[in-house]
Amino acid sequence: MLSIKLTTSASFRSISKVMVLVNLYLDLNIKVPCHVTLLLWVKKMGVYKLNQTKEKADDWIIMIDESIEFGHEKLLVILGIRESKIDFNRALHYHDMTCLKISASDSWKGEDIKAVIDQLIPELGTIKYAVADMGNSIKKALRLLSITHVADINHKISWFIKELYKDDKHFETYAKKLAHMRGSMSLGNMSHILPPQQRVNSRYMNLKPIFKWGMAILRMLKSETSNPVEKKKMLFVLDYENLIREVNQLLEIANRIQEIIKKNGLYEKTKDECLNLFDKVTDKRILKFKDMITEYLTNMIKIVDGSDKILCSSDILESSFGKYKNYISDNKSVGITDLALSIPAFNSKLEQGEVLKAMENVKIKQIKEWSTLNIGDTQIKKRRASLKMERRKKCLTP
Repeated sequence: MLSIKLTTSASFRSISKVMVLVNLYLDLNIKVPCHVTLLLWVKKMGVYKLNQTKEKADDWIIMIDESIEFGHEKLLVILGIRESKIDFNRALHYHDMTCLKISASDSWKGEDIKAVIDQLIPELGTIKYAVADMGNSIKKALRLLSITHVADINHKISWFIKELYKDDKHFETYAKKLAHMRGSMSLGNMSHILPPQQRVNSRYMNLKPIFKWGMAILRMLKSETSNPVEKKKMLFVLDYENLIREVNQLLEIANRIQEIIKKNGLYEKTKDECLNLFDKVTDKRILKFKDMITEYLTNMIKIVDGSDKILCSSDILESSFGKYKNYISDNKSVGITDLALSIPAFNSKLEQGEVLKAMENVKIKQIKEWSTLNIGDTQIKKRRASLKMERRKKCLTP
């Protein structure tokens, strides 16, 4: 049941209900834990993984990110993996990673992050390099520690695209028109062909859906069998045909570059493979993108000494954040809680012996101690205290 929770999107309550049905129809007579017990199991596994002794070595690679959660707090997460244990024939899995640190704070300055990493170094040994986005506080922390910063390829590419199109009025108008369409036609008879919703945050990392939609509309407009009413409503897209085709081509190349680097790592061979994708390109803006990519890949190879292949993606950390956010999405007012322990729990292979040790050896007291030290007062605790105080004041008012 712990495996079901950590490997699927099923809620704690639904797993208990599913197991009741399994018992009923298969006559298994298994004792079904309630959702609170399942929640406790996840937290125990998280504490167990965090407290495991780390291998001391000279080839640790860390991933760092801070996520703005519900409320005003930010959750800092640091994952690690030894370079010698990376399989560059596939993307990273959750169980490849070791969760090194989870902590919540109102803000994370460079000095704060440096202090956290300083505490990890005696246990880990040598940190070869860190993979992270280009957040100022993280960059400052790594600079203060003299740890090489490998810029995450997803964030770097989105920054390049932003630089290429941020001042393009045609691009801006296209995005605004699509947003207006979704707002004004979502309940009309054209709702089935509306563009996908655009993300407000990380906008330039999520352009593919709206330009893929644009390509589909262009094909519809040039088809003789398309609905005339629909074609008339979408004629404005023709004004942006050159932009749509250009950006779509750029995004296809960018996605292919990410696939190559994420799966095989960065080294001279994969660098050449990425640059070969531009061989038939004639568009000036895409060629400028090529120059940006060339400089990025060359610099990353140059700054990391003694590595045959370089890890350039922190996708596995982003995915961990996404899974954790899904766990608490039903109640956004709760904020950051000790359920953040689900992140190190993801890194477990869930082997029977490991699960047994976690359940037997981790006490509820240890979970509370970890929460007090790393999370502090949660949003819900502050809310309860404030509302309780308000009730008392009203009761005392004559």
